[in-house]
Amino acid sequence: MNGIHHQRRGLSASIRIGVLGLAIGLTQPAALAQTGTAAKSFLDEASAAAAGGNYVDALAAHADAIAAAPDDPAVYTARAQLFDRLDQYGLASADYRIAAKLNSGDVSAQGNLCRSLALANHDLDGALAACNAAVRLAPQSPDALSARGYLQLRRAAFAEAEKDYSAAINLSPASPDNMFGFGLALIHLGRVKDGRGEIASATLDSSGVVSDWEVRGFGLQGEIIAGRPVTTASQPVASLADHKLFLNKGETYVKLANGCGRVAPAGRPPDASLSWSGACRFGLLHGEGKLSSSSPDAPAARFSFGREIAAGEAGAALAQKLSLAYQAAEKALTP
Repeated sequence: MNGIHHQRRGLSASIRIGVLGLAIGLTQPAALAQTGTAAKSFLDEASAAAAGGNYVDALAAHADAIAAAPDDPAVYTARAQLFDRLDQYGLASADYRIAAKLNSGDVSAQGNLCRSLALANHDLDGALAACNAAVRLAPQSPDALSARGYLQLRRAAFAEAEKDYSAAINLSPASPDNMFGFGLALIHLGRVKDGRGEIASATLDSSGVVSDWEVRGFGLQGEIIAGRPVTTASQPVASLADHKLFLNKGETYVKLANGCGRVAPAGRPPDASLSWSGACRFGLLHGEGKLSSSSPDAPAARFSFGREIAAGEAGAALAQKLSLAYQAAEKALTP
């Protein structure tokens, strides 16, 4: 086993698979080339906004792109990738599911769906079907095998996980990510010394692999980290209790005294001691109500997803943008 470790490290000490593996960089130029002019323009707008840290603007542009080309899998994949960056794996899985349905013969679409569902701990049976489809489409793809291996860890099917990671390592020997997953499977199969040896080699080759796997729900010693509860396909992938905070660059967020959060521009931090008489949505001020600082005869304030909506065209435009940005989250409230 140690000889194998040295061989893998010798092949490459710099290869590091991102936490989403298959889900990184899959909007291929060929796919975008088929996207209509209007949708492509919105995708360009979304990309520029996200690059500047303006995620609400980016998500609104993505919603416009989807409206312009609802049958194009590329527009769903593009938004899903942004949700991945925002650690919103449940929302990402919903978009990847549509992309996979529209293009069932695409190994990337199936692999993305598999891994995102596993990260969200949602519909693990559907995730397995997507994983199997990805491996069937590309049996020599280490990414497809790795995605299924991770799902098998989530399902506590450790023997199957060991087989998939072993096959992935044979195809891509220098992947610390696969070595770590393989080590986890061995630990849970009772081969603790071998498993920890694999993980030790993985950490030598990649300083970030431990934090990557903690995000995925597994610790350095093989421990399972509590995260989202498992939900089935008949349950929604999101709830109003979920914290879904999308901030643009320069915006700040403060949770108020009653636990409902408010967003404000830079330089104007909200007063955390205030309370709110209106509704909360995804943990954010929403609807009409009053802040505790308001005088009794003051008119009700209107908030949408934590932002105050002023009267007039500017307020209406902001409300519309927020509605588009949170469109996927709203849809995810139903199965």
